[in-house]
Amino acid sequence: MKVMIVDDEPAICDMLTTVLQDEGHDALAVNSGAEALARAPGERPDVFLIDLMMPGMDGRTLAARLRAQPNIAPAPIVMMSAAVRTMALQPGVVEFVAKPFDLDQLLDSLERAVAGRTGE
Repeated sequence: MKVMIVDDEPAICDMLTTVLQDEGHDALAVNSGAEALARAPGERPDVFLIDLMMPGMDGRTLAARLRAQPNIAPAPIVMMSAAVRTMALQPGVVEFVAKPFDLDQLLDSLERAVAGRTGE
């Protein structure tokens, strides 16, 4: 599974990249919504893991902009945040992970998101 991590906190990006790679996944971390939009078409991730609260472009705006791009729109989105869960739910967001998160729960959420998209 190829995961694009979008979070403005470099420590979180580094930790998630390491955990996902240790689990055998391909992980790419970017630090802004703008960078995610620029890189997503070429990277073609299987799933996006997006922080809700980011400066510049928040996770909701990024999710909406990703959904508007037909070449990447089918990829599911898992939103993560310390904010209230209902703030993160919107079209295209199939899972929510609360921060601080349990790594097993995070991995399960990513697996469910991809399985739901492919019908596995």
